[in-house]
Amino acid sequence: MDACFVHRTRAREGKDGNPLNEVRMLCNSILRNAGVLGAGKTVKYEPETSVLKLRIGDEIALDEAQFQLLSDAFFAEIQHEFS
Repeated sequence: MDACFVHRTRAREGKDGNPLNEVRMLCNSILRNAGVLGAGKTVKYEPETSVLKLRIGDEIALDEAQFQLLSDAFFAEIQHEFS
């Protein structure tokens, strides 16, 4: 999902741990951290307020329900911030 919207303005995306940040962190962690959630250097990530509730260091393995939940939150945030 992240790559489809890679040209979005990061300033408008914010750094507050929103679903856009969470997807970016997940993508970066899958590609660069062997599928283990790594901390985003610029994101104020709080597992308790995140969509998936993953903690830094957790293995990333989503089931269908988790993917749907994240997808819905991601697209709702895209619509809110960029329309």
